[in-house]
Amino acid sequence: MLTQGSSATQVKRKRFSFRKARRFSLIFLFLISFVTAFVAQPRPAQAICVICNAADVVLAQTAIQLFHETFEMLMLQYISSEFVLHRFWLTQTFFTAEVLPALMMFTEQMSAVGMHQVFIFGTFLDAKHQLETQRLFQELQFEAQRDYQPSEDFCWFGTNVRSMAATEALGLASADSLNALQMKRHLGNINMGASESRDQDKANRWQQFTRLYCDVDDNNRLMNKPGTGLQLVCQGGEKRVNNDIDYTRVIDEPRSFELWFDDPTMTDDEEDIIAMGNNLYGHDVLTREADNEYLKEPKYQHLYLALRSVAAKRNVAQNSFNALVALKGGGTWGMWHESNTREFLEAVMMELGFGAGEARAYLGPVPSYYAQLEVLAKKIYQNPDFFAGLYDSPANVARKGVAMKAIELMLDRAIYESQVRQEMLTSVLLSAKLRPAIRQVNRDLVGSGSE
Repeated sequence: MLTQGSSATQVKRKRFSFRKARRFSLIFLFLISFVTAFVAQPRPAQAICVICNAADVVLAQTAIQLFHETFEMLMLQYISSEFVLHRFWLTQTFFTAEVLPALMMFTEQMSAVGMHQVFIFGTFLDAKHQLETQRLFQELQFEAQRDYQPSEDFCWFGTNVRSMAATEALGLASADSLNALQMKRHLGNINMGASESRDQDKANRWQQFTRLYCDVDDNNRLMNKPGTGLQLVCQGGEKRVNNDIDYTRVIDEPRSFELWFDDPTMTDDEEDIIAMGNNLYGHDVLTREADNEYLKEPKYQHLYLALRSVAAKRNVAQNSFNALVALKGGGTWGMWHESNTREFLEAVMMELGFGAGEARAYLGPVPSYYAQLEVLAKKIYQNPDFFAGLYDSPANVARKGVAMKAIELMLDRAIYESQVRQEMLTSVLLSAKLRPAIRQVNRDLVGSGSE
């Protein structure tokens, strides 16, 4: 292969070499044909003599034979020398001087072309990877922009759950306060209305009844007849009539109570709940004795222990009442919790068709743990917008699923605690039912042992 930089002399020399090669090739073919015709198949020499004697014939044959052998030997030498020259020309002149440099230049050019093609292909690969990377970044950017934008529906859970932990803790403290208050009443603690005797407890409760809970229409009042019913007893109005006995209206219906036992001023809800607890658990408080000297004697000490056993059973029964009341106790008091938590809870209720005043009356001035849990676990799902909001990005739907699972765990926990209290009540009731039989068995065992 010739390059563009070859000179005219080199071109002529190369043309001459090719011509010489073609000439030697023709001579070589001719010699091959001759050897094949005459040497490969030797035949005896023959001569036709018109007037020849035997000696001449022999001489002629000998001369011809000698010439033939000499020419054959010269021909073989010539052919061998020509083959040597041809081999030398083929290896040195033709291949080494012509073919090999051309192959080297061809290889170099093909390598250069191949490298150029590889460079082009590598450029294509770089462009492909670059475009794929850009597309991947754009997809990730879009997914991040889509997934990291929480929906408004998910904010319902986040805004309404903020004060639930504090409200639950305050409810537990309210339950402990009610338990301590009732225990002091049963045991006759100082500064309690029942500290001296049962009669004092009933007298104080009667005064409270006539002042707050008395209904003039109770006790067979007759129309247009003065002095009937409880007209001569009742001293108050009709605002809180029968709140000490009406469980449905006082305890069951409201979602939130105003229970602030850290405030020395007693609220109406606190007074009503305590009065109902006195009527439900321990209408007759435990026996009081002015002289406690007899407790020093061992034969009377077991009687006081029996009284404490009764107080313990009453406390177990009243614990469920106190837990239910504390569950509806008012949430954490303060501007931050009161305004924000109540505002969003009322917004959820107003989405369901409540008016602003109706929503506040339903939830209470400071929503309790019970009210917040009811909104998150029930009222939100009654809004059609919640189900429409499920047609959202998968990330937002997953967030809502996690929030719903958290609310479900709160409900399961409340149900579990209620079941534990129910099991405790059942066990105490069963123990009280079996107590006479156990005493009889003990008496029989003691009697059989004495015999």
